[in-house]
Amino acid sequence: MATTDAIAFVGDTIKALLENGLATLSPKPTVLLSTPDDFKSSAPTPPTVTVFLYHIGIAGEMRNAAGRSQLNGTWRRPPLPLELHFLVTPWAKTARDAYRIIGVIAQLFYDHALLRFDELQGDKVWAPDDTVEIVMESLPVDTLYDIWEPTDIPYKLSLTYLVRILGIDSGILTNTAPVAVATFPKVSV
Repeated sequence: MATTDAIAFVGDTIKALLENGLATLSPKPTVLLSTPDDFKSSAPTPPTVTVFLYHIGIAGEMRNAAGRSQLNGTWRRPPLPLELHFLVTPWAKTARDAYRIIGVIAQLFYDHALLRFDELQGDKVWAPDDTVEIVMESLPVDTLYDIWEPTDIPYKLSLTYLVRILGIDSGILTNTAPVAVATFPKVSV
């Protein structure tokens, strides 16, 4: 399972994936990891693609996973199963250029919907069996407007993606003694 740095490295992974995938466009867009504060004074200079982590939630179906016994006799709580929600926005001079960029992004994330350990950024952050899934979300328009409202910039055409399931290792280890002898009471029938 992943360390607490995995959230930051998922952002780096998405940024690198976009930079490589958008390299064929001319002019090549700049890819930025961003927050709404970055847009308080002005929008990014086109062509740019911004990646904004707007929500982190728990993957409910994984919340009650079992803990794990380690080879050294310790017990570790189950990983914290996280889902990361990203807003990916093309900033272009023309609507047509924005549509071209968004088309490449949609294809890129479709073609790379499952990222394996060797595709994830971050040395010593991931376990060899870690994978991350990228799924396009369809949010209602009013929800998209709510995401944009704090920026003082009008709504921009954007794609929303769910990145799941990011299992963050628990920091709690419990020492447990191995079972040496077990006695079972006799039950009369």
